[in-house]
Amino acid sequence: MSSSQPSAADLETSPLNFFSRRGEDYENYRPIHPTSAINAILSGLNPASQLVAADIGAGTGIGSRLLADRGILVWAIEPNADMRAAATPHAKVNFLAGTAEQIPLETASVDLVVSFQAFHWFNFTKSLQEFHRILKPGGRLALIWSIWDGNDAVTKQYSRAISEASQKSERQARKQAKLLLQTVRYQLFWRGLWLPYFKNFQRQWFAFDQYLDLPGLIGLACSQGHVPQEGAALDKLVAELSDLHRRYRNEDDCVRLVYRTRLYQAVS
Repeated sequence: MSSSQPSAADLETSPLNFFSRRGEDYENYRPIHPTSAINAILSGLNPASQLVAADIGAGTGIGSRLLADRGILVWAIEPNADMRAAATPHAKVNFLAGTAEQIPLETASVDLVVSFQAFHWFNFTKSLQEFHRILKPGGRLALIWSIWDGNDAVTKQYSRAISEASQKSERQARKQAKLLLQTVRYQLFWRGLWLPYFKNFQRQWFAFDQYLDLPGLIGLACSQGHVPQEGAALDKLVAELSDLHRRYRNEDDCVRLVYRTRLYQAVS
């Protein structure tokens, strides 16, 4: 094999493949971002029927549909075929195969670029250059994450169980993540202090809850890119989530998970 070709291990730990075979769980159990955050993204823009948006790293289109439900035409850019195949169709959402570093859209062709739960997988500089390229002058960039709130005891236990189950498969992936997360430029971005190629950079916070029964707790866990898809580690995780559900379920047989949503916005 040529040294220029990726190995099987490289393919397994490539961010483009982390969500293979996870599309159904992702579509069914990932949380819907809060209405307040979507309102903030659209605040001050033209009427929705006049807007064209690009959702980069769209997954199964959960965020794309939140925008399309408002009347926006959305280009959902997603590199993983399994994720695209699991998407629920929407008349105003059009899926395209592509990456954040090579977006298959014309220059200055969209009013809004969004990325839900995905920007940390992208090449920081190349993706921002592409976002700027496809945005019309004065167009808006919105980067959003809904993150488990570690201040809530139940949510903290849930996220810890997933992290422990994921440790072995995360080992190689962390090498790639460190290249991004430990850079000064990304830390400045995460703190809301700096974003190249854009202006009027700002950060906002929102809070919301998600209620899940036991299949939902397991399905949400299995939608995570590093959770093992079989074997003893998965069996142990399912047992721990079953115990968590038994101890904390409400009268509707659901467990409450608490999220904090980070929204970063800027103008091209």
